[in-house]
Amino acid sequence: MYKRSNLRAFILSLGLLVLILGQVFGQTTQALKGRIISKGTRKVIPYASVSIPSLSTKKRKVGVSSDQNGEFQLVLTLDLLPIEIEFSAIGYKSKRVNLTKIVDFLIMELEEQVFELDEFVLSSKKIEEEELKSPIQIEKLELAAIRNTASFNFTDAVMNMKGVDVATQSIIINTVNARGFNSSTNQRFKQFTDGMDSQAPGLGFSLGNVVGATTLDVESLELIPGPTTARFGQGIFNGVLDVRTKSPFEYEGLSLEAKGASIRTEQFDPKFFTFGNSFIQELSARYAKAVIKDKVAFKVNASRLEGEDFRARNFTNIGPGFPWETEHYIDNQGVNGVNVYGDDRAAFLILPRAAGSDRDSVFAVTRSGYQEGDLVDYNAESVKLNGALHVKLNPETEVILAGFYGKASTMITTNDRIALRDFEISQYKAEIKGKNFMVRGYTVGQNSGDSFNVGLLGETLVQTAKPDDFWFNQFGNLWKFGGLRVAGRGDAVRAIANTGAPGNQFDSRYEPGTPVFDSLRTAIITSQQPGFGAAIYDRSRAYYGDAEFKINKWDDFFKDLIVGANVRQYDPQSNGTIFADSEDNDITNYEYGFYTEATKKMSDKVELSASIRVDKNENFNFVSSQRFSFVKEYKKNNFFRASIQRGLRLPNIQEQFLDQNLGETRLIGGLRQVVDPYDLPNNAIFQRSIEEFNQAVADDVNDKLVLNEQIIDERFFQIDLPAIRRDNHDIIESGIVDASRFNGIKPERVTSIEIGYRSLVEDKRVFEILYYRNYYNNFIGNTRVIKPRTSPSTDITLATEQALNPGQSELFFITDNSDGLIVTEGLEMMYDVTSDGGTNFGVNVTYANISQDSDDPLTPNFNTPPFKLNFTVGHRKLGRHLAAQLSWRFRSEFEWESPFLDGTIPDYHTLDFQITYKLPDLNSAFRIGGNNVLNREQFNNFGGAEISSYYYISFTFNNL
Repeated sequence: MYKRSNLRAFILSLGLLVLILGQVFGQTTQALKGRIISKGTRKVIPYASVSIPSLSTKKRKVGVSSDQNGEFQLVLTLDLLPIEIEFSAIGYKSKRVNLTKIVDFLIMELEEQVFELDEFVLSSKKIEEEELKSPIQIEKLELAAIRNTASFNFTDAVMNMKGVDVATQSIIINTVNARGFNSSTNQRFKQFTDGMDSQAPGLGFSLGNVVGATTLDVESLELIPGPTTARFGQGIFNGVLDVRTKSPFEYEGLSLEAKGASIRTEQFDPKFFTFGNSFIQELSARYAKAVIKDKVAFKVNASRLEGEDFRARNFTNIGPGFPWETEHYIDNQGVNGVNVYGDDRAAFLILPRAAGSDRDSVFAVTRSGYQEGDLVDYNAESVKLNGALHVKLNPETEVILAGFYGKASTMITTNDRIALRDFEISQYKAEIKGKNFMVRGYTVGQNSGDSFNVGLLGETLVQTAKPDDFWFNQFGNLWKFGGLRVAGRGDAVRAIANTGAPGNQFDSRYEPGTPVFDSLRTAIITSQQPGFGAAIYDRSRAYYGDAEFKINKWDDFFKDLIVGANVRQYDPQSNGTIFADSEDNDITNYEYGFYTEATKKMSDKVELSASIRVDKNENFNFVSSQRFSFVKEYKKNNFFRASIQRGLRLPNIQEQFLDQNLGETRLIGGLRQVVDPYDLPNNAIFQRSIEEFNQAVADDVNDKLVLNEQIIDERFFQIDLPAIRRDNHDIIESGIVDASRFNGIKPERVTSIEIGYRSLVEDKRVFEILYYRNYYNNFIGNTRVIKPRTSPSTDITLATEQALNPGQSELFFITDNSDGLIVTEGLEMMYDVTSDGGTNFGVNVTYANISQDSDDPLTPNFNTPPFKLNFTVGHRKLGRHLAAQLSWRFRSEFEWESPFLDGTIPDYHTLDFQITYKLPDLNSAFRIGGNNVLNREQFNNFGGAEISSYYYISFTFNNL
């Protein structure tokens, strides 16, 4: 567990890189030169594509592009001849020729298409053949589809894909998920950019596109839902989003884009087509150049977004009473607002009823917290810089050196609400790839900057004024004996408790906007002091190495045979503020894995594929995952598929080592070395047992009370409260954590069965239907226990009283495994058609549900709408200049559960539109659009940002 000074990933990658470079040099090559012209006009065709189909894949073309004079130079190794060459260009029909020898200078004529393929249409194919007959579900968006989607940025485009859930964190960050168990910290879904895992190493999940591609550099998005652990690595239960960027060889020139958006961030206005009160602006630039034609090219990208963020302003009461009771008053002293901090843990008090109150005599009492808007500003900013150097050693082999940097200031929801301030992530990559191999090494680092925990800030402000132990005791005494329970004066009890009384030992509640509040807030968010500071310190890093090889030795038997390996080294650095690391325990963690994947063509109509993967983590034994799939084409372009897969997910870095103090709550990972120091077995009580005990005592007390207000006080003080509590101690005893609990977290496992059908008719209509069923074991969640100052094994009476008082106990969230089996299922359908006139219509519908749930309370909610519907209609070429799209989405009501908050997400629907006007003479386009234009107040993760309507305009200049 202690730190090792090694970079295993890079040592492995660089070693393989040197070996491969030694093989690729020295091959005999010769250049094919030529010019590409229009058959009709004889004009040269600049920036046309010259590629080698036999060496290309659906994700990457092998070849070059012509220059502005239509001339090209393609370097070939002579042992490739004869070889087929494909020539293509936007607005022209592709043409393939079989080259048997190198000619002096080749003139290639291309025929113009009647339906021009400009920016509006990038590919004439409705769906690629590989995608159509894939044994797994693949959702893909090419450049043209991304640009014509009604969304402010490309990451929003995935919302229209079938089966996809998106948790909107802010205007900058969206968390993507598929097939259930959605969360704002989605550890079961991963995001890659050009092969690099984009998760922040200290968080264990991706922060949207904080670091990654800019809009101008994205070539395609590919989403693969469900377990896909073989090639992408272990831990992917719900899917992967793979972002591919543009090659500087194929996309040269300068591109610029300016965007602006108007959003409503103040009080919600239900009016139709309401323009906002705040503004967002984003500027992006891309420049790419082939310095040495077909040999060396580079690209650089930059973008900056700034504006006012979406706000979390859900103040609904999730404590006792009604949801609309957002302020404490005589009838309800237990108000707990969603986006109010410092009022979370309630003390369970048995008090006489107040005169004029309809409440029972037993009720929860909470502190007076602070609304999120009192604690943070909502200024948002995102800066992205990235670049890459590409060197082609020959037409088959390319070396890439790339770097990505992102900095963001915005709001996110993890285990609490977090204000990211100058949060930085950087990635640096070295890669070599060819037709039959790929070797990659990269590193990812993060810097938390001036980020702070908003929930902890609110809690610290409350506790600094007067600690819970004193406040709740004073509140109870004033209520019982202070003579303040007459009608209309019950709130005076809280008012006095919120002062510095008695004496000068404490402070009155700090009021937002006052100098003392502002000064103390600054001190808290800049301090890392345990028990006081809310500042986040995280300088974690991770190192990765990937290698993959295609084996050609058995081509006569296998259609494809691939072997690969991955290695990762994690180095969390939080100075003990997040992880269980310190100067004496500088933790690290490594893991590695191997896999092989084979495809066998049984006949012209049937293909079988299988894969196996073996993984080892430093803290866990070897584990394996397997997949077997079957695809049959029963008639042309109509495919049936079926697959079964056993996947696994090793606990991530936070699930292993987390040790974070959030005031009265502590979050800890599942490793024994993290849990054991807190001595929870026999000394802590499950939170659910405390809640059951509270309800039982409340029922017994109220059964003994006479509801006549004139004698209620007399009757109340005659009740033997200690006896009632003793009578219910059996509930507490049954809830004591036993010695067999928390013996170390285990990997999650899933067995997934999927069947599907996909068809393409006349290259115009695509239909797909699929059904899946997942079986989860050892599901990882959070067990909640309360540890009083006194062990219940020593004095159960005193321990129970302390457990009911937040000032005398501590709430723990422990990463743990569920004991039961969880079964989920889903049905997805999609239909997409393009008319002869070019109008596109698409609709997809998803049903998802838990068919068998675990009784274990640590199992999180499914966090997924049972029913999702997406509808799009659009046209990419309404005349020479115009394109348009309209999108509508519906999500049914569902329950949300997370370590932050639990609650109900009401059903909602959203209407988006975009109109594009192209200026071909200027290589430019204007876009205007709107999201949530019907202005439906909504949020898609409980306690997260409220999404209001916003309208945008953009101008894009492409010199490609």
